[in-house]
Amino acid sequence: MPSTPAPAPGADLYTAPLTLARAAVPAEPDSPAQSSTFPRTFARHRAELAAALVILIAGLALRLLPFFGVPDRLTVDEHLYMTNVAMLKAIGPFEYPALVENYVRAQSQMEMVMLPPTRCVYILLGWAWDAAFHSGPRMSLRYVAAIFSCLSFLLSGLFAFRLGGARMALVVSALMAVAPLELMMAHRELVDGVFAFWALLCLWLLWENLQRPGRLGWLAAYAGAIAVMVLTKENAFFATVAMGGILCTAAAWPGLNLGGARWCTVIATVAGGVMGVTVLICIAGSPQTLIETYRLLVTKAEKMTFAYESGGGPWFRYLVDLMLVSPAVLLPAIGGMFALRRENRQGIFLLLFMVFSCAVMVNVKNGMNLRYATMWDMPLRYLAAGPILQMAAAVRRWPVLAAVALLAVVCGMELHQYSLIFVQHDTGDPITQFLMYALEIVRPAPR
Repeated sequence: MPSTPAPAPGADLYTAPLTLARAAVPAEPDSPAQSSTFPRTFARHRAELAAALVILIAGLALRLLPFFGVPDRLTVDEHLYMTNVAMLKAIGPFEYPALVENYVRAQSQMEMVMLPPTRCVYILLGWAWDAAFHSGPRMSLRYVAAIFSCLSFLLSGLFAFRLGGARMALVVSALMAVAPLELMMAHRELVDGVFAFWALLCLWLLWENLQRPGRLGWLAAYAGAIAVMVLTKENAFFATVAMGGILCTAAAWPGLNLGGARWCTVIATVAGGVMGVTVLICIAGSPQTLIETYRLLVTKAEKMTFAYESGGGPWFRYLVDLMLVSPAVLLPAIGGMFALRRENRQGIFLLLFMVFSCAVMVNVKNGMNLRYATMWDMPLRYLAAGPILQMAAAVRRWPVLAAVALLAVVCGMELHQYSLIFVQHDTGDPITQFLMYALEIVRPAPR
């Protein structure tokens, strides 16, 4: 008797996010079957495409239209970025080492900490926008921040599609469209949203290199993204340590099936960091100037009164702040973390990034701030998307309608949190004290 064929293994969502039924023998290029593939595909997924278009328009509008959250007052950090752009406009970009040397001289003579001009990607882009469009330092920096917030939104959808397919991409994109921290960064002259984009790009390229080890194009893009991330902000150390932890985990526990952790990927990680540091040395003028810049930043920041009052706390400080800003996302994300199994390699990959980076971030003395966790927005929303879809699938008769309704409720709560905290109360720095004031958990004494 002929043996019964074994069932085919389930398709991996990464390798086949959208599987269309096709004949065993592909049709010829000029055959009618081949020419009608696109119309059939469009008709089959027109609902998903319409939903993607609505999410795209909403996400971009919330970031680009000014009446969704322009701040009334600026923070000290925003003033310092504007000052750097104005000084660069006066002396020219080729005199950047003079800008760094001026920072070292000024910072060594004052107690208040100033932001270093080594965050050169944001400053140079602000200068370039001002030179091209004459918008002024403030608006130039805001336009750059809004554009990178849009890029993070688009990259999140692409990354989610590569990880889990079309449905996961739609849910993650919808949640990212209304993410409070992302919207705040789009309307502020702050570097953290720009840095979050480069950190997310590095994370995506690391995933692609783990799935396709040894591809020169992916390796070059990955190394280049790390180099630019280093030039954007010193928080690149947190993200790089996290990606190194992922590589070590993939090599030590191959059963997790995270991908092929080969030496070429490790070398690309190190090479990207070395390239970034090398450019920083050229921008600073010398290794000694660069070292002194970061030494002054760390020592002054630790002794700063505001940092002492607002930057400390226990290891779960970030969980508290995330619960205050995005409870409707954090709760299902925590459920998604505990529901992970060994075969859920995509979720494990994202969870490892958050765990490793958080382990470093909570150990910085007087240096915790929710702005630094903006790079976790996409991983958190990917982990939350699974439980949201599972809850909707429990409604057997109308699962799609249930998913839309549940997602609308979550997005509505996210928009309410953004409006309450960052628009109505104009919170410029999302520290725990200010968040509690905005949510009226703690009320200031009446005068």
